[in-house]
Amino acid sequence: MRTVTERYDVVVAGGGMAGVSAAVASARHGAKTVLIQDRPVLGGNSSSEVRVTPHGAAAFHGYARETGVIAEALIQDRVVNHAKIWEDGWTNSVWDMVLYDMVVRTENLTLELNTGVESATVEDGRITRIQARTWGAELIRDISADAFIDCTGDGTLGELAGNPGRQGMEAGSEFGETYAPREATPDTMGSTLCFKTVDTGALTEFHAPDWAVRYDDQRFFADGGRKVPHLECGYWWIELGSPWDTLYDNETLRHELTRHVLGIWDYLKNRDPYWSPRAATLALDWVGQIPGKRESRRLEGRHILREQDLVENPAFGDEVAFGGWYMDLHTIGGLLKEVAEPTTANQWGDPHAASMGSKYVGPFSIPLSSLTSQALSNLFFAGRDMSATHAALSATRVIGTCASMGQAVGVAAGLNHGAENVGDAAMANVAEIQQTLLRDGAFLVHVANRDPLDLARTATVTASSSALVTGVGPSSLSHLGGVDYWKDYPLFPATGRLERRTAQWIIRGAGQSLDTIGLALSNHGDSPTTVRACLYPATDIWDYRSNVGEPLASTELTVPVGGPTWVDWDVALPSSGEEVSYVRIDLEASPDVEWHISPAVLPGQIATYEDRPGHYRRFGSGQTLSFRVNPAQRGYEPQQVISGEARPHRSTNEWRSDPAYPLPAWLQLAWGSQKTIRQIQVTFPGHLLREYHAYPPFFRDPQTLRDYEIQVAGADGWRTVVRVQGNTSTRVVHTLETAVTTDQLRLVCLATNGDPSAGVYEIRAYEDPVCTRPAYAGHEVAV
Repeated sequence: MRTVTERYDVVVAGGGMAGVSAAVASARHGAKTVLIQDRPVLGGNSSSEVRVTPHGAAAFHGYARETGVIAEALIQDRVVNHAKIWEDGWTNSVWDMVLYDMVVRTENLTLELNTGVESATVEDGRITRIQARTWGAELIRDISADAFIDCTGDGTLGELAGNPGRQGMEAGSEFGETYAPREATPDTMGSTLCFKTVDTGALTEFHAPDWAVRYDDQRFFADGGRKVPHLECGYWWIELGSPWDTLYDNETLRHELTRHVLGIWDYLKNRDPYWSPRAATLALDWVGQIPGKRESRRLEGRHILREQDLVENPAFGDEVAFGGWYMDLHTIGGLLKEVAEPTTANQWGDPHAASMGSKYVGPFSIPLSSLTSQALSNLFFAGRDMSATHAALSATRVIGTCASMGQAVGVAAGLNHGAENVGDAAMANVAEIQQTLLRDGAFLVHVANRDPLDLARTATVTASSSALVTGVGPSSLSHLGGVDYWKDYPLFPATGRLERRTAQWIIRGAGQSLDTIGLALSNHGDSPTTVRACLYPATDIWDYRSNVGEPLASTELTVPVGGPTWVDWDVALPSSGEEVSYVRIDLEASPDVEWHISPAVLPGQIATYEDRPGHYRRFGSGQTLSFRVNPAQRGYEPQQVISGEARPHRSTNEWRSDPAYPLPAWLQLAWGSQKTIRQIQVTFPGHLLREYHAYPPFFRDPQTLRDYEIQVAGADGWRTVVRVQGNTSTRVVHTLETAVTTDQLRLVCLATNGDPSAGVYEIRAYEDPVCTRPAYAGHEVAV
């Protein structure tokens, strides 16, 4: 056995998506960082060893997908990966290699695979060093550092260092949580083992071993919320936890889960009346041997995130990350219980039933105090070992949210590792951390760009043209590039039948009147019918309150038999305020009437339906329902790119060129005086509307600019300083070899990846290089 001594600024323990995001973020901000991972691949539960596909806020909320480090990886995976995404089991090594490539190419970052933390030394309330063993190399690493980040999932580093931790479910009385049990228990949500099949093209047999669990009752699956959507790969509900401990009994659970996987496949292959004929040529190709954990130990921080923090979504002063999954509280015991999870049992049984109820939350903010130790002055944590109750963890434990937290603590550690008390320094510098996260491409629900160094914020922005919002109809062309419903998941409604109250968000241009709104409706009944319509203001696209006081206008729309027919309403709204804003048109339930879904999606304008009284939920997977407006609204004006938000939220926050004019198009910043510019960052649309699962192989988002130039104005006219070809990234950073002095800067949009309009969410300009460079971008050619 050999021992080596190493010194770093920041140590990140755990190489799942929280750890990868933390390590990359820390290193990008100049901290000498080491990432320690106890497995041979990165990605944690999302890796090819476990194969749980990355979930996040976009599963339930339009334009809510996580950006930053995880977005870079997910976008690149779709660009280079040949595989279609199937839930729980599809993941191949292309994803592993994308993560490996990202980490290896990151300066200041050292990667140590097959290396696990075994001990920690604490002096005066501060971790000074850890010992980690590299298996297969007979090597002990003695590592000292200024700051430590626990992304192990199990809270292993924090436990070794003596940070207080929690396991199980808190009593409802401890934090006043609705979804907590009356009495505290040590039980946790279970772990899942995935599998994958292959179509051999010939009849195949499968015989389960004697030690496999035998299944014979179809009702166990159909009535227990255990949907079998397809036979390609595994299912989340192959889950076991209690009476075993997901931490200490992990190996026992692995074997027990293997018994159940083989037994479930045996049933589907050989005895299920529906699936067996369809499995005739399928063979079991892979069975995972690493259980995907949902929950084990949670470390206590300065704030314990609670159920109420998700439901009420307070604007934490130290907000550094966000989530948007629902409170996904699985039945304790998993396969050993009659019902896997009451919510899903309800969903699968009745597609029109209200699903999740008050468990449907977000997007919600996560504070730095829930990721920072109170007991140890230089320990952060991110992922499912964060400081949260069992109820709150049910919504924060998904991979996208874990990555958002990981990037946050990576920035916090990277910027503050040299302080005497790193945790206190980070909490004191939270405003800088927030602005740094936004600059690095992350998103915060309650925080906008207020970066004093960003020269673009003081510019006047103009463009060659701007798209107008006239609406979309049942026959409008889609420019989504093949992004469709994620078929593995229950996305309601599937049609526009008004079986529930339904609403559509519409953008209003600054200072414009709104005279007429038309809706494309069909009446499937035998006689004309009326539908009540109301128009309300909407603060943002996630303002899900269906009852928000008195409407701006209301009427009864008469819908003739047949259709689709454009039914117009003279709303006669006077000029709006000086800001671009949303209104929401609501139609009350009328089951004979269908509000037609458009194949096109108007950027930033989505629909909802009422899933419970007083509360809306995203319609389908982010559809736009057919509408038209008069006059056309100026919803994509150039000034949107310096609104402070780099995605649709309180506005579209997007400039779009007029699709009637062929590219090239341009977007221009102008100042009243000369500015010195060394670095330009641009954020393009794409990869936000729907979850990663909806995106096909080799996908390049049509909205993302493919070829472009950046030009500066001088005495002799415009001069090109950057030229890029083949871009697929939504955030790009260009650092000029030498700074330029100019009073005008122009982005020339030469070609998109398919959209007839060029689009930009945000543009930034800096005198000095402060933006971190993303891992993947287009090819810069000589100018």
